[in-house]
Amino acid sequence: MHQATQSPIALEALDRIGRLYAIEAEIRGRPPGERAEVRKARAGPELKALHDWMQSTLTTLPKKGSLALVACTN
Repeated sequence: MHQATQSPIALEALDRIGRLYAIEAEIRGRPPGERAEVRKARAGPELKALHDWMQSTLTTLPKKGSLALVACTN
């Protein structure tokens, strides 16, 4: 979506999702318990922040805009 629209909102979403992927890349190959600890300590707060940001951002988008339509259908 960002490539098509150059939307700063889409870019922000990609950045936040990228941080979650970066955490997963860091812990890949570690023991399950250690991965779970890192996810709880680092990914959990990132995921909550992403959710909260998405909820608040969605209320600011035009209901028939392309970003709102994508957010509501996924």
